[in-house]
Amino acid sequence: MNRIPKTLSALIYLSAAAVGLVMAATTARAQNAGISVHDAWVREPLANSAETAAFVVVENGTASKLAIVGVSTDAASKAELHEMKLVDSMMRMSPVKQIEIPAHGKVELKPGGFHVMLFDLKSRPMAGETMNLSFRFDDGTTVSVPAQVRKVEGMK
Repeated sequence: MNRIPKTLSALIYLSAAAVGLVMAATTARAQNAGISVHDAWVREPLANSAETAAFVVVENGTASKLAIVGVSTDAASKAELHEMKLVDSMMRMSPVKQIEIPAHGKVELKPGGFHVMLFDLKSRPMAGETMNLSFRFDDGTTVSVPAQVRKVEGMK
């Protein structure tokens, strides 16, 4: 009868556990009080730029509407909620005080829409690095999530 030696069995178990941890870290999902923040990423800044944008998906699993009212990171001196809008045939970016998330709904902060602007970066983040983003909600909840820096092809 073929049996796997105990040391090999333990190695297989540890390898499977390590894969599970890597997968959990890759999805970067943080939850707190019915709020799920995931798929966070930061655009690698353009050369000689001290600002960039961050994007994320926020899901509200509660029965009440919520709003993101602030965001912070140790990687920048200032972080603001922004949106892009078409005004007089031109896309314009402007700060917003909050971003509402409907009860049992979600909002995606993405290029061309709502996003986070990071100003006065303390160092130049490179593709593959991560930074932590903390989102504050109008109910007092704070949810932090790691965001991977991505190089966006086609950006000059």
